Amino acid sequence: MTRKYELMTVFRSDLDVTEKNAKEIVQKLVGEGVTVVDVTFMGKRTLAYPIQKKTEGIYVLSNLTGTIIVHDIEKRVQLGAEVLRFLLTLKK
Repeated sequence: MTRKYELMTVFRSDLDVTEKNAKEIVQKLVGEGVTVVDVTFMGKRTLAYPIQKKTEGIYVLSNLTGTIIVHDIEKRVQLGAEVLRFLLTLKK
């Protein structure tokens, strides 16, 4: 069953994440079987509190579809050293 999800990711600020390559980076992060429909690049922002001794992060909001196994995506994102924080939600 195909469902729609929204993935908010905060990448390390020292990575080369831009509006042009954000969709490719998110697609590599979530893996095959998931379609990245839309990506909103929100840019570099100051974090509310330090995460892993970082004070800035690059925010990217993505819309995903497909037969998604949430546990697998969360595991891949958590293992990615380039991601400081993420939030995966189901859209209705």
